[in-house]
Amino acid sequence: VYFRSNDVVACIVTCGGLCPGLNTVIREIVCGLSYMYGVDKVLGIDGGYRGFYSKNTIDLTPKVVNDIHKRGGTILGTSRGGHDTGKIVDSIQDRGINQVYCVKLYYTIINLESIISMYFA
Repeated sequence: VYFRSNDVVACIVTCGGLCPGLNTVIREIVCGLSYMYGVDKVLGIDGGYRGFYSKNTIDLTPKVVNDIHKRGGTILGTSRGGHDTGKIVDSIQDRGINQVYCVKLYYTIINLESIISMYFA
């Protein structure tokens, strides 16, 4: 996979219930994108999938996520079920997001499949 780091607008979303290690995963994605690949624009979607269309984002940098692994929960917040796939896809396109990192378990992956299929339809 090839991408120009200056062209990347990545986002991270946490969905479903809380589980240990979510903040650590967020931290590692942000630091990996920044330090290993030179990506400067990483957005945190606040409030799970619904955060895409409520337009709540957090700019994530290595400085912002430096100590989050020491806290429980997720700094991004989360929600369960009840999302509008069309609005999510519209939000991704409107914001120019070209990398989406979904952090959670089985149902997040099932929901992500519907988002991907609609995005590429």
